[in-house]
Amino acid sequence: MKSQKGLTLAGTIFFVLIIAFIVFGVVYYVRMQTTKEDLLLVQAKVKKISSDYILEKKDEILIGTKLTDIKDEPIIQEFLNNNSIDIEEKDKKYYAINQQNLDEMGLPQVKLEENSYYIVEYTDGTVYYTKGYELAGSNYYDIDNIEGLKLEQ
Repeated sequence: MKSQKGLTLAGTIFFVLIIAFIVFGVVYYVRMQTTKEDLLLVQAKVKKISSDYILEKKDEILIGTKLTDIKDEPIIQEFLNNNSIDIEEKDKKYYAINQQNLDEMGLPQVKLEENSYYIVEYTDGTVYYTKGYELAGSNYYDIDNIEGLKLEQ
């Protein structure tokens, strides 16, 4: 008989599992980087708009929809329930940014998932993502929390 060389069933399964773990790791890393980069782009633009607002004190400069105007939407309600944000707080300017607003801001490369918003606070430049970033059963909604995840790894 000829000597047969090749992978056994156990070897093949092990090889497939290794490839699956590598692919999962790459997808996880790319998704986290994309979310983080998008948040940073939006945050930079929000800080620019915020500085213009501080100089001119005109609400027309602020891009988006006032959060108080759409607080009854299910997506916004869920976001507010998951985060301790007081949208009625004096001197805070919370706005919801949709895809059209991103295009208006000059950020067409940032793509929002369907039924999601960036929530921005113009007086301090904070940016949240309503879908959040899920890891190990927990959701993280802003750049500081996602940066913390990177540091923990």
